[in-house]
Amino acid sequence: MDAALSALKREAALHPEQPGLCGRLLDRAMRVAGPETRLPMPPDLPSLAIVCCSIKPDIEARFRAEIARTFAGWPALELVVLNDARSLAEAYNRGAAMTQGDWIVFCHDDIRFLRADFAARVATAMQRFDVFGPAGAIRVDGPSALWGGPDSGRAQVSYPLPDGRIAATLCGIDAAHVPAQLLDGVFIAVRRPVWSQVRFDAERFDAFHLYDIDFSYACHRQGHAVGVAQDLHLLHDSDGLFDERWSVYADRFLGKHGLSAGAAHPNPTSGLILPTTAGIGAMYDALNAA
Repeated sequence: MDAALSALKREAALHPEQPGLCGRLLDRAMRVAGPETRLPMPPDLPSLAIVCCSIKPDIEARFRAEIARTFAGWPALELVVLNDARSLAEAYNRGAAMTQGDWIVFCHDDIRFLRADFAARVATAMQRFDVFGPAGAIRVDGPSALWGGPDSGRAQVSYPLPDGRIAATLCGIDAAHVPAQLLDGVFIAVRRPVWSQVRFDAERFDAFHLYDIDFSYACHRQGHAVGVAQDLHLLHDSDGLFDERWSVYADRFLGKHGLSAGAAHPNPTSGLILPTTAGIGAMYDALNAA
């Protein structure tokens, strides 16, 4: 255990608003990281269905290849990619109804999996939660998962930059697996009986915004175990679009659940700029173990 890394992590947990602290924390984690941890695949895996929407053939082809590579060892796997979504809520409900898997993953098509044992980490999280994903919030501070910044947001997600480098980002200090109330829609796994009970609200969220936090918060309110599994490290090609249309659905979410929101955190994530994805998993392993 690296004493300097542990000290930085404690400081970041106590003072999440301190400028530059999370960047220094990740830099130290990268410097002291050992070999990347590899989890074994648990036995007796449940059947799994993956549902996605895509309208770009090249992105869909890359996504299908990612799924085939990452979940090659999963014994019972279904993949549904819909190209005609009227909204994500509508398409996800329709896609899930086409499958039989005990678990369902709803995810974006513009993601890549950064860990060789990503599927094993999914299987491990299945043993702890009913609904989970790599990014979310431990409480509702507003109409997005990272609205409150590092006080409530939890995420370890990476993004490609225009120059080819990688931004490895961090929001909040906590355990790798933590109970949550909201999840970001980049990747949400849910037990089929939970989806059957809750469903995505396709009537209110009839476009491409807020379907995710509405669904995950509804699961939480109905007593299902919602959680963030930050060790599901993704590379996501988008950092979100918060425009006027998004604001319409944000108001719908707040009104539906009787919530209010303060000002959004101006910089919810902090990160480290890296030349490639190499070492990102080991860096987060060091951080989570400190």
